[in-house]
Amino acid sequence: MASLIKVLPVEVANRIAAGEVVERPASVVKELLENALDAGARNLNLDLEEGGVRLVRLSDDGVGMSRDDLALCTLSHATSKIGSVDDLFRVASFGFRGEALPSIASVSETTVLSRQKNDEIGARLVCRGGEFEEPVPAGGPVGTTVEVRNLFFNVPARRKFLKRTRTELSHCLEAVTRLLLPEPGVSIRITHDGRRVLEVGPDENLRDRVRTFFGKKLAEPLLETEGREGDLALEALIGPPSEVRTTSRHQYLYLNGRFVRDRSLSFAVRDAYRGLVMPKDQPVFFLHLSMDPSGVDVNVHPTKTEVRFRDKDRVFSLVRSTVRRCIIDVAGDRPLRFKEQQTGAGSAGSSAPASPPTRQQLLSDLEKELDAPAAVPAALPPMADFSSQVAEMAADRGLVGAGNPCRGHGAVRPVPETELDAGVSGRFVQVHRSYIVLESPEGLRIVDQHALHERRIYEDLLRRFDSSDGEDQRLLVPEVVDLGAADQALLLSKVEDLRPLGLEIEPFGGTSVCVHAVPMVLSRISPADLVQDLIEVLREDAARLRAEDLVKETVAGLACRAAVKFNDPLSSDEIEDLLRWSRENPEARNCPHGRPVAVSVTLRELENQFQRKK
Repeated sequence: MASLIKVLPVEVANRIAAGEVVERPASVVKELLENALDAGARNLNLDLEEGGVRLVRLSDDGVGMSRDDLALCTLSHATSKIGSVDDLFRVASFGFRGEALPSIASVSETTVLSRQKNDEIGARLVCRGGEFEEPVPAGGPVGTTVEVRNLFFNVPARRKFLKRTRTELSHCLEAVTRLLLPEPGVSIRITHDGRRVLEVGPDENLRDRVRTFFGKKLAEPLLETEGREGDLALEALIGPPSEVRTTSRHQYLYLNGRFVRDRSLSFAVRDAYRGLVMPKDQPVFFLHLSMDPSGVDVNVHPTKTEVRFRDKDRVFSLVRSTVRRCIIDVAGDRPLRFKEQQTGAGSAGSSAPASPPTRQQLLSDLEKELDAPAAVPAALPPMADFSSQVAEMAADRGLVGAGNPCRGHGAVRPVPETELDAGVSGRFVQVHRSYIVLESPEGLRIVDQHALHERRIYEDLLRRFDSSDGEDQRLLVPEVVDLGAADQALLLSKVEDLRPLGLEIEPFGGTSVCVHAVPMVLSRISPADLVQDLIEVLREDAARLRAEDLVKETVAGLACRAAVKFNDPLSSDEIEDLLRWSRENPEARNCPHGRPVAVSVTLRELENQFQRKK
């Protein structure tokens, strides 16, 4: 009987490997760049045609290869990076599998020209669809030039899945960015269809590198931080909470110089921003982790972007604590942004026609629109109406001297000098029964009363939970709340975990529960409403959260429901009490769900809006 199992020919095996290694022209760019960096290259030239489909040519000034090395470089699993099984557990180079060049050559027309420093003449190797010729002598500079033409010419089905030229070019440029960001000393010149699209020289440090690739606007606000634990070191540039984005496009994570994707570490960074940004906001970060190569396995996937840590918890803890410490130390009120006035040739009254915007300007304007908060309404009420409205509100609140706010400071309440802090310089007023406006040394500070009160309740409940020491309100007559069977079961399954908050809830026959005590900070909510709110929070979060995180999410939900709402009048004593707590807890700059507690506007910004200074 004939054998059913056969050994695949080399060309078939290489084409199978190409399906994992070579997805698009950007994959070719990535593999060639990694080989060049492993060879010690510092000056690179990359030429592309039709987004890399027609041509990818990379020239480097690395150590080069001899004629004998050239004959071996396109064989499967031929590599200079490792030599034994033990080497797989301490990989320090980008490449090590020996699959890149054979895979690329099997689906393209590939030419490799290389010369070493001590050789008078180099060698050239030509391959078409996996069929190799013997290397022949050829002249060339020191280093290696790899030319890949007509990608997927022999795999038409794969070629149909490629996108438009500009999309493929964008992926190629992203591959260059990922590889050269942690390599400030490397320069590259890129052309596409004969036109220069990017030229990057050597930079001094990571911030300069980020500025080169992403521009000054992104690089300047970034915060530098570092952390270390044993052989594990972290160097990072992270964006302050005020510089978040709507996508994760500006998030780069490197391990020993290698760009990697790791969901747990990305979550560690986002968790460090918890409470300082909105849940859907994406922080900006460039993280560089360094560690003993034996502590991580990079042999997970042929693309080498996935890794497995031998002690993931230690890495997670270092990333989260380092990032959190940095942003807590420097984060302040979110600045109040005004819509910029149009100036220049296109402004009103100018006789010169406005020139059409460039592509870069269009992209910049689009990014501003995506990042900008909601626009301020264009139409404002007349000053007389606004003044009388503020005066009426001031009188309703019992504020001192509730007169015309346009004359002196009669509509605001002075704060005693003994209570002043860096954030408050004297006066406040509640506006629209929703916001507290304060005079600060730099200008104005506008506080969201709901967000601030929510954060205060949240912190009080967490402190109560951690210490089991807090003031409870025991009910003279326990309140019975009737629930459905599913809600009762859900609540009773979590009631012991929440008992340290000061909640005493017991089953009371059928599908009812009995409430005996609630924490004092939740006294604004009736026991029946508190139980219903608690059920709603548990229904949303109990299934998806770990036990240690459930309490925080529950407390955040309860704090939001118990806090003062918009259009809730506050007495001057209540406002002063809130502001005093805010001054004593300067790190509480956001509500538990990430919304800012306050925004600030400087005097200079006000003067610009009123055109007092040019």
